Amino acid sequence: MLSSKALASRTTAPDAELFAIRLGVSKATSMDIECIILITDSLGFARRSVDLSVHSGQAHSLAVCSVLRSFFCSGSSHRIEFWDCPSKAKWSFHQMVHNNVTNTRVAAGLHLVTSLNALYSKSVLSCLDAWRTTFNHPTVQGYHFLTLRSKNCKPLQPSYSKSGSWLSHIG
Repeated sequence: MLSSKALASRTTAPDAELFAIRLGVSKATSMDIECIILITDSLGFARRSVDLSVHSGQAHSLAVCSVLRSFFCSGSSHRIEFWDCPSKAKWSFHQMVHNNVTNTRVAAGLHLVTSLNALYSKSVLSCLDAWRTTFNHPTVQGYHFLTLRSKNCKPLQPSYSKSGSWLSHIG
């Protein structure tokens, strides 16, 4: 098995997945082979790796498509196959690669490259923290914010994702 690793820096899991696919496809296209088999536990990211529309991680998709174009143009028998291997299948080869990659820890340097998704996630977490701090302040809760409770009577906390925890109770 060939192994290739590179530091992904401050990224989200989706960006790291696209980066891994980019590395694998780039390495494979540099070899004298006719078929690339990409084994992944997320076919969604495999699709996104060849999606040229605007999205976070688009640079990885552009790089993948660029090397694949050269690969396909260099031989009519060249092809790429995407195989789905769910993590719950616990295929030993897939787990070995997953463990090899996720157990690698590198000390962060001074000049980190940060993905747009990582910056967005940091911004969202900061916003949610500010909301929760304000929401839980005794002079604000119950006056400027309604106290809403979930179906199991626990107080709802502010949220932005999936229409937020409050929106389903209003209207």
